Amino acid sequence: MSESPLFSNADRRDVIEIQIASQRSHTAVRAVRRADRQLLWQLLFDSAEEALKFATNCRASDQPVTAHKACELAR
Repeated sequence: MSESPLFSNADRRDVIEIQIASQRSHTAVRAVRRADRQLLWQLLFDSAEEALKFATNCRASDQPVTAHKACELAR
């Protein structure tokens, strides 16, 4: 599994990790709040390449990727 901070404020509770993980026959990209490990959103992709491309775009974003924004980016 790969993880990387998406953004960080002075308060460490705001750090969100974008993770990539195998999930049955798909690859999941998900956002997890680091402080309490709460799953914020998850999208499934048919290929690891698609998932990696999407996760890279999320990580490059200068703004937090909300569930709504993640769905828009996945189109």
